[in-house]
Amino acid sequence: MREIILAATAALAVLAGGASAAPAKAVPTAERVAACHQKAADDQQRQKCLEMELELVTAEHKDAVERVTVVAKAWDKPHRTRQRWEKFIRSSQSFETFVKRECDFVRYTTKGSRTKEQNAELACRINYYRMHTDVLENRHLAGDR
Repeated sequence: MREIILAATAALAVLAGGASAAPAKAVPTAERVAACHQKAADDQQRQKCLEMELELVTAEHKDAVERVTVVAKAWDKPHRTRQRWEKFIRSSQSFETFVKRECDFVRYTTKGSRTKEQNAELACRINYYRMHTDVLENRHLAGDR
């Protein structure tokens, strides 16, 4: 199984390298996000930091989803089916819907200025994407399965 994961990861790396001719926008680093949070003195500045952090966390989540997709396809290949891949795609879509609805709820139930409401929603999204990324990496991408 480890060979399948390594082969799938290598294939994904090759595909990702040639997938886009246009230069991609640089994803913020964890260090840059941490420095931003340390310097933030008010809700407006915190919002910029949270937006930067969401960009970082979303990129990490997207990478984990793509790697699990490759693994799911590899698991399906010997059986000539798409069952695992389809289940994972549906699961990912359901997760995205959940995060949107849950964090919308958080925003609408947060008291304060519009900026505080938006910051609560951003923090909610960051937390759920981090959690889901950890689940994907620890459950589907760690070691032999």
